[in-house]
Amino acid sequence: MSANYEYRPGPARNKYGALAKHLQENPGVWALVRTAETEPGAWAAAHQIKTGRRAAFRPAGHYDAYTQGRDIMARYTGGN
Repeated sequence: MSANYEYRPGPARNKYGALAKHLQENPGVWALVRTAETEPGAWAAAHQIKTGRRAAFRPAGHYDAYTQGRDIMARYTGGN
């Protein structure tokens, strides 16, 4: 008896889904995503938002983000 295995990725966590939807409904408006524990952590999270690595902020290039100290700010641009 042999078994066939198929790779299936687990469900994506969508921690920021409500915020991303709010930003889509209000394009161009900046909102606080969260306050990170460290400034490098904040920068990394902002980069992940801009590049679409965070599930809620996809597709890549439709959101802009920046840091202000440890605060992470984002807005929806619609890819423009």
